[in-house]
Amino acid sequence: MIRSGGIGDLEALYELEVACFAERRFTREHLMYILRNPRASTFVYEVGRVLGAIMLHEESGVLRVLSVGVHPSFRRRGIGRRLMALAEDLAAKFGSREIRLEVSTRNEGAIAFYNALGYETGGELPRYYSWGEDAYAMRKPTAIEIRKS
Repeated sequence: MIRSGGIGDLEALYELEVACFAERRFTREHLMYILRNPRASTFVYEVGRVLGAIMLHEESGVLRVLSVGVHPSFRRRGIGRRLMALAEDLAAKFGSREIRLEVSTRNEGAIAFYNALGYETGGELPRYYSWGEDAYAMRKPTAIEIRKS
């Protein structure tokens, strides 16, 4: 089941970060910042415990995916697709013209996942991450933007 996440999910979200990202994960403080941000939304996929999560940020005309993660033991079961579908539905509901995200140029699995969902690479962002790694800027127009075209 997907539900809205909140401050009470901080520890579960941090545990998910630890499970999903061996290094360079969000700190508890950064997770709390997102959870308290009035322009951000967090959703968790929960079956007895939090198995996946997506964090979104509303910007003018754009919905940004800040993070999406699925516990490694539960990947390839459609959880990530469901979370991304929720983001796309919300983007259309909010009137966003597109969804954007950034992904490490080294994360081939995530790049393939986003490409399969229809996201396109808009360019490379040199040294995007604080540790100096490059990222791809990826985007997908929403149904609203496609109808305008």
